[in-house]
Amino acid sequence: MAEIKPLRPCGSKTEAASKSAMTRDENPGSRGFTLLELLISLTLLSVIAVLVFGALRLGVRAWEKGEATIETRQRERIVMDLLQRQMASMAWPVMVKGPGGDFAFRGDEKTLSFLSSVALVPGNEYGTVYAKYEVRDEEEGDRESLFLFEKNRVFLPDPDNPAAVAEEDFHELLPGFYSISFAYLKQGEEDSEPQWQGAWDPEMDGRAPLAVRVSLTEAESSPPVAVVARVIVDTG
Repeated sequence: MAEIKPLRPCGSKTEAASKSAMTRDENPGSRGFTLLELLISLTLLSVIAVLVFGALRLGVRAWEKGEATIETRQRERIVMDLLQRQMASMAWPVMVKGPGGDFAFRGDEKTLSFLSSVALVPGNEYGTVYAKYEVRDEEEGDRESLFLFEKNRVFLPDPDNPAAVAEEDFHELLPGFYSISFAYLKQGEEDSEPQWQGAWDPEMDGRAPLAVRVSLTEAESSPPVAVVARVIVDTG
């Protein structure tokens, strides 16, 4: 007769723990994240996010700066072209009636005034206009701006003193430059070459210079940009 062996109880705590340990060892991917691993992951994600947003911010700033630079260059070129046109169309028959008259060509490093048949300001399309360019210091920072006063000669507030104009009648043309200045080319005596000078007095220097130079310096470290307009005296 076969011997009957006693049955061993199954599912004991020892065997269950052993099987659970074996299962965890055989399937490491089934384990959850520890607190340390979670903190490291969040830190890495934060660093990546900071780098990405920082790069985006730098890109946006560079784009905005480029757009502002392009706009400044376009405005600068337009103003200089208009200034050249206006100086090329000076009303010399009126300006040369008296060498030191009220409408004579005169200027210094920061101001320039003359009569012209070309108007830049809307509303002055007809007749001769009195134009006065003036460089002013800005209220904030070491910057300068170029302003223009322009009005038909017959409508000036004081025709006998055209330089006496109201501040509110000036129009801002070029703001925010480090330096803006005018220079005047004077014919040399005898065989000497023409020389640039910082002022033009019609009573001492004559009716007009050979040319006018406008120099614009955007920043202290940047080179100046100069535009030279030839002056042709046509007395009609």
